[in-house]
Amino acid sequence: MPLNSSGPISIGGSTSGQSINLELGRSATAQSNLNESALRTLAGVASGSISLSNFYGKANVAFTPDGGASAGSPVFLSDLKIFSDQASVTIECNQSATWTWTRAGSFGTASVASGGSSTSISFVMSSSSTNFRSTTYTVSATAGGITRYWSVQLQTEPNL
Repeated sequence: MPLNSSGPISIGGSTSGQSINLELGRSATAQSNLNESALRTLAGVASGSISLSNFYGKANVAFTPDGGASAGSPVFLSDLKIFSDQASVTIECNQSATWTWTRAGSFGTASVASGGSSTSISFVMSSSSTNFRSTTYTVSATAGGITRYWSVQLQTEPNL
């Protein structure tokens, strides 16, 4: 859950949305300070002056690879295999995410059902011994109130 976008916010405390420690997965009473690298990373302030206002709306969510911030600007991922068993792409999240996807094409599988939750999702398509195959997935994932978007294309060419 992201930190509040306005109103109360603090380093410690036991209220979700207000406690930086809780957002980082720490105990409410953990010793922390604004100059720690974990807090600076969450705030998006690598060096220089930092204040509690830098934490408004921030969430400790990381997708690998990171996705686009809107459905209109997804990150494009692809795998093309020639003379190989399968094409595949995996996306990971540092916490459980809800994955939603649609597939354009008849081939391929996803490791998580659309609408399901997991810390990762893999898209796999086996090659054909005689035909070129191509499938595109439109993917979104939401974790901690943060949503990201991808377009995943898998292609295989046969060994003729």
